[in-house]
Amino acid sequence: MTKPSEEVETMDDATPEESKPKGIKPAKLIIIIVAVIIVALAGIGGGYAYWTHHEGNAYHEAVAQAENADKALSKAVDEATATTYKADQLKEPKLLGKLDAAISKAKALKGVPEDQPGEWLAWQLASAKKANATDADEANAQAKALKAALKAVRDSRLAKELDTAKSQLKQGIDGASQTLKDTDGKVADNATRDSLTKAIDEANNTLAKKGVTDPKTYTDQKAKLDAAVKQVNDSKAAKDKADAEAAAQAQAQAAAQAQAAQAAAQPQSSYSPSYNRYGGSGSGYSSNRGYSAPQQSYTAPQQSYTPSNNGGSSYSGPTITGGGIVFDCTPSEPGCGQHGAPDAY
Repeated sequence: MTKPSEEVETMDDATPEESKPKGIKPAKLIIIIVAVIIVALAGIGGGYAYWTHHEGNAYHEAVAQAENADKALSKAVDEATATTYKADQLKEPKLLGKLDAAISKAKALKGVPEDQPGEWLAWQLASAKKANATDADEANAQAKALKAALKAVRDSRLAKELDTAKSQLKQGIDGASQTLKDTDGKVADNATRDSLTKAIDEANNTLAKKGVTDPKTYTDQKAKLDAAVKQVNDSKAAKDKADAEAAAQAQAQAAAQAQAAQAAAQPQSSYSPSYNRYGGSGSGYSSNRGYSAPQQSYTAPQQSYTPSNNGGSSYSGPTITGGGIVFDCTPSEPGCGQHGAPDAY
């Protein structure tokens, strides 16, 4: 029997040298650790780079959307403030207050943030992207609300204009119908009344239409109706003028005839002058009214003339009286001339 120590050999003694496990040398271990770290860092760096690139693209896209939204909102504000609306222009005046509130809220928006994030700072890019996206959403929402408020105001104004135009057309029809009634037989051209009748019928048809959305439908028809009424009134005025002229002419003729008849019935008056060559001239005025001009007389003073000549003849001037001339010589004798006496009055 062998001793255990003798029968059993130790492993170290029996195991061949090649089959013994070999350990990792320290230098190789360091190389492996460094490689692992490098791979890990490379993975981390690549992921960060991808994240940064993604956030950068998203940020720039958000900025563009925010700018477009702000421009659209600014345009909506300009459109809403381009026209001044008044409460009495609207069918629902309270809508004007809502529009004013929407305009004020739109103007209060801050717009796109001006701070620019770092291109390699992913967390800043993400924050800026969110801010721009929020701004775009608010601008779009406010622009939509502003447009809705503006549309409501415009629709209310249109409704008021439609009501006004329709009411004016109805009043025009009533007035035209009265004109047609009052001018029966009183116009120069009755065709104008026929045209007015047609215009009234067309206006009534327009008034009965459903779904009219343009006030011009009513105002155009009202203009046609007014033109037809004017033609009738002008025709009536022409007839009135012609009738007045005819009446004035007839009155003038009647007055002229009356004046002629009156003149023919008045008493006649005459004036007859008289002249007596030898007895002077005289004039007398007589009429049937019993008036006679007073008689006047003039007696020239007596004159005598005695010439001194060899013949010894003598001449004594004529004696002039109011009744004629008295000659102291015979008129047929030589040297005896006619001497007229002054007129007797």
